[in-house]
Amino acid sequence: MRQVWFVTLAYYIFTILILFLDEYRLTLGFMLRVKHYLIVKKKLRQALMAAGLVLCLLNLLLPAYPGPVILGDLFPSVVCFFIALYFFRFADSDRKTYLKLSDRTCAIMLTAFSAVHFLCPWLILF
Repeated sequence: MRQVWFVTLAYYIFTILILFLDEYRLTLGFMLRVKHYLIVKKKLRQALMAAGLVLCLLNLLLPAYPGPVILGDLFPSVVCFFIALYFFRFADSDRKTYLKLSDRTCAIMLTAFSAVHFLCPWLILF
């Protein structure tokens, strides 16, 4: 379904902007308030985690057109699941990194994955 595809892409873009915020603070100044709300507001974190888990299930059950029917979009589902787990990071008082990767590295990997998967979906089939 294309609707799930667009919502997943918007979820990825939102996460990429949050991840790049520490690196490009002056350019992405509009995201400072959003990151502050993520740190302070527990309900916003829970909503983003729930949205990630729902998108994970929807990507598995309702794949986009060129994707396989059995598993659906497996890789976007796994990425949505890890993004949902990433939002647990804002609940920690010291906000330690679990994967020992910087936010910039995670954002670059997520951008590369999104570009390949969503702009060239036929490459995934090979």
